[in-house]
Amino acid sequence: MSQPVPVRCRSRRVLVRGLAPRFALMMCDPRVAPALHVSCMDDTIEVHYAESHISCRLLRLHSTGPVLCAFRVTHLAPDGSAEERHRMDLVLEGVPGSAAQCEAVLRQVHAFRCAGTASRVRLATRVTRPGGSLRWPLDHAYLTAA
Repeated sequence: MSQPVPVRCRSRRVLVRGLAPRFALMMCDPRVAPALHVSCMDDTIEVHYAESHISCRLLRLHSTGPVLCAFRVTHLAPDGSAEERHRMDLVLEGVPGSAAQCEAVLRQVHAFRCAGTASRVRLATRVTRPGGSLRWPLDHAYLTAA
């Protein structure tokens, strides 16, 4: 009996486009490990945490020049609704996707996550004071843990 001839599969070439795939190694960083979703596709890096959604749009300013990172951040309330929205632009010098640029993006993502966590804690510990005992705009206080 003759043995069946194995079917040869041709590998497909994958077109990698945009600047974001150059930053894909940042997904292995421990600062991004708690994220629910991380993607580096085309010209967008997205990192979603329970307390915030962070999007970074990458744009090369010149053919050999710096990269503009346009961050768009939405901090979420405990019920999942959008609480605060922030925008920030960051210019990165050097080779796109270099270790220094990845570190700069990671620092910003981590800072936005920490700000989202702090915002949630402030919202959860907010206590309104009765009556009008305080002057405007000091109409609330925050509990602090020792």
